Amino acid sequence: MQTLLLICADALLSNNIIRNMENEYSIWHVARQRDAMAWLNNHQPQSVIVDLDLLGQSVHSVLDKVRSHDAGAQTSVIGLCKSPEPLAPKLVSQLNQLIVHHSV
Repeated sequence: MQTLLLICADALLSNNIIRNMENEYSIWHVARQRDAMAWLNNHQPQSVIVDLDLLGQSVHSVLDKVRSHDAGAQTSVIGLCKSPEPLAPKLVSQLNQLIVHHSV
């Protein structure tokens, strides 16, 4: 059984990620916060890749939803951004990894 991966990012970024990972993961790609929230109502991914620049402040609701179903904190969350400067400490604490200046 493949690992369920949620990608919240734009199409260019996602296409590059998907090409490199499609054999190992069952991938669900969304480019909007509302689509991520709808998907998370019925699924619990093992991993999430989220473009912090794309989602902006709406990333908080996505991460809160992921963590609300994940009492054991088993979901790995990777945040992608161009600059860590405006990131709130609470947001950074919800990430397992932060990749700055990403070009995937």
